[in-house]
Amino acid sequence: MVRDFDGRVIRVGLAILVAALAGCSTEEPGMTSTTQQVADDGEPAVVQAVLEREAARIDTAAASIDSVFQPLPLLSPARESALRRFLNDAQLARARALGVPRNLPAEELDSLRAAGDLVALNDSEHWVIRDLDYSQPLVVPAVREMLTEIGDRFHERLAALGAPPFRMEITSVLRSAEDQAALRQVNPNAALGESTHEYGTTLDVLYSAYSAPLEPIVDIEASTAQWAEPYLRRYADLAAERVAGRRALEIKAILGEVLIEMQQEGTVMVTLERQQPVFHMTVAAGP
Repeated sequence: MVRDFDGRVIRVGLAILVAALAGCSTEEPGMTSTTQQVADDGEPAVVQAVLEREAARIDTAAASIDSVFQPLPLLSPARESALRRFLNDAQLARARALGVPRNLPAEELDSLRAAGDLVALNDSEHWVIRDLDYSQPLVVPAVREMLTEIGDRFHERLAALGAPPFRMEITSVLRSAEDQAALRQVNPNAALGESTHEYGTTLDVLYSAYSAPLEPIVDIEASTAQWAEPYLRRYADLAAERVAGRRALEIKAILGEVLIEMQQEGTVMVTLERQQPVFHMTVAAGP
């Protein structure tokens, strides 16, 4: 067990697993590849030392990141109002002008993708795609360009503070009319009738959580226990995401200032939603 920088006890669990697995004989039938790797890595004490050392390094890095955000201001009411300048009607007008036709069948969406009029959003250095129950990760190309620019500026501001490049979490993208109706059953914030999400011009980005950077917050040094590296990387990701969750309001302010800046430049139209913790944004300029 190790303690994180808040003093809370976190069960790493790996050390216990190592001791149990390393005690297995390599002659036993049904041995997993991980068990074999543990046995090959040597004495449980050696492997446990690696895990404890790396976990401590990760916790120290996470504590340092957390301290970066402690003195930072939050979005003021005036700045939040600036992120509510463009409500649904304004965004809907831009969506109709810049987007694809709404409520298309799957084969037509495929044709638009083949023609390059719609592009897929995949996880990247700037964002991750959450599980999309009521939408598809498809957008017009201008949206991906806009999102990349947002991500670049967001990361620049984080780097200037000495913070790692946390990634935005996208929770909703292109919806059909049926998707919109189904969503309305579980989310009262979903617009009645026509939605900007139906045109491939609009997406929602969480402001209450952020994903870990593409690379771990420390370089994992586990040459004597290589099998444990993916587990330690995951532990590093969780440590980073704990910081992001605790400092979500500060990070929201950093991302919000980027959005205000780009909104003033005429690139994006934003609604800072209240009932759902998202920046609802529509691309404001075409190719």
